[in-house]
Amino acid sequence: MDLSSDPDAPALRRSDDTIVARFSARGMTEEAIEREAWEDLLYMTDELQRDRNPLTGLQPT
Repeated sequence: MDLSSDPDAPALRRSDDTIVARFSARGMTEEAIEREAWEDLLYMTDELQRDRNPLTGLQPT
């Protein structure tokens, strides 16, 4: 969680600093943060699977 860049809209970030979600003060609940993190993880996993060659299972070079 990045609370310093914009205190009015804290951001959930990936390790590469990509913003996954922003929250309002009222909307920043433990459940909302966890839901956004899981959705991003599932999305990224799906994207990685789509980028792989279906025959070899490897990503293109």
